[in-house]
Amino acid sequence: MASLDEREITQITLRFLKSHYRQRQREGATMLSSDMRGAGGIIADGFLSFRQMEGGDFRATVEATSRSSQHEVRFKLRRSLLKWDSVAAAAALLAIVFSVLYVQHLLPLEQYPPIVWVALLLVAFILVSPVFYVVLSPLRRYRYIFAVEQFKQYYADEQWVAIGEDVFPNYHDDRYYLELKGQCIYNGFGLVVVRENKPPIMQVTPSRQDLFKNRRKLIPLFSQVELNKVMQEENYPEWLRQFKPRRLIAFHQKFKYQMAVCLISLVAIGGVFYQEWLDRPLKVLSYEDYLVEMAKAWRDNRYNSMPDSIFSSEYRIDTPFVWPPPFRKDESPYRGLGLTADPPPGPAALLEPKNPEAGFLTAFPDVDGLITYDCSRLRIDGAAYLIQEGIYPSYGRAANRISELNSYGLETSGLWLGCFTDLGRGYVVFFGPVFRGSAEAERALKFYETQLGDNVLKIKLEISSLSMQSK
Repeated sequence: MASLDEREITQITLRFLKSHYRQRQREGATMLSSDMRGAGGIIADGFLSFRQMEGGDFRATVEATSRSSQHEVRFKLRRSLLKWDSVAAAAALLAIVFSVLYVQHLLPLEQYPPIVWVALLLVAFILVSPVFYVVLSPLRRYRYIFAVEQFKQYYADEQWVAIGEDVFPNYHDDRYYLELKGQCIYNGFGLVVVRENKPPIMQVTPSRQDLFKNRRKLIPLFSQVELNKVMQEENYPEWLRQFKPRRLIAFHQKFKYQMAVCLISLVAIGGVFYQEWLDRPLKVLSYEDYLVEMAKAWRDNRYNSMPDSIFSSEYRIDTPFVWPPPFRKDESPYRGLGLTADPPPGPAALLEPKNPEAGFLTAFPDVDGLITYDCSRLRIDGAAYLIQEGIYPSYGRAANRISELNSYGLETSGLWLGCFTDLGRGYVVFFGPVFRGSAEAERALKFYETQLGDNVLKIKLEISSLSMQSK
């Protein structure tokens, strides 16, 4: 059986449409034309029009496809659009998952360096993008059909795709035909199958309403006779001078939205890394590790040129002390060639009590005298422990002892026991802070005993409990 060509399909379809619209009210005769041309390279294989009773022309156009031009109704993948959408979807998914896991504290960023996380994200992106490519490819958005796309370029009251009966092998499960039919239904176009010696079969009727919401332009279409007349008069429009038949709709899409999604995703992931950098944990040096560092520095006789990293601001030193074992701040170095040092000065003069009932007193480096606070500034609830150096009966004795120890580089504080019920009226001098647990206090005691080295000052340290509530 010989195949119908496009011209024959067009003529059969126009006769079919004339019969199809015979019941429509009109003024005047129905005009049938073929091979119509319009601005933008538009070609309408068939054209039907008549004057409506309410005014205005009714227009119907036909896109005819034979077996030799079946590529016009067989879909092709828009690979560029599909790739960009896959990249954008993968980037957005990774950004969302990464951010949610970070907010939920399920992302151990601190366990690995940032370069490792960046590498993992890149690997995940490379693996996820092809998955989206495969998952999204069946969607109508990425299946391009020329006949359907050309109808989208201009407005007509009704538009028909006419195909020969031999264009597809079957009309039941052929995926190209099913896609064509589905897109015609979705866009509101008609679909008719033309047979050689039998009436056409109408598969889909056009929508009576414009599903494009007036987004298409109404362009004038000219027959070949009209074009010849215009060209003879040499008064044809500019688009006709540059007219090129449009057999393939070119899509020069600017993927700005996909690029924007990728950029936003990148900013979101970068924001997580920046927040993690701001929240990076400080390195806390344990008692044992700190002692190892200090002992090594002492053995190497590098105390005066010790690297700043040992005293970096990222280290939390829990206890105020000076290494090596106690020495007088006011010691003088050996002078000249003498082999003996100047005799150390006597103990500091006894400080006069500034506040006989000061609750807390302490000395600060480079600050003359002691800083004192009253009992109202103290709040010790529950169990509390001190590394006690001694208990002194008066403010003056305690202040003198704090000053004396400070001259040896040992920082201590004093606490008036009168701030606590049933603990007496004297002053306790102690090393370090107030501890909440006995185990922590025991570790601190060993630490300070190590700090004292040979303990040339014969200082006796012990753990003291403050078990009463403060006033």
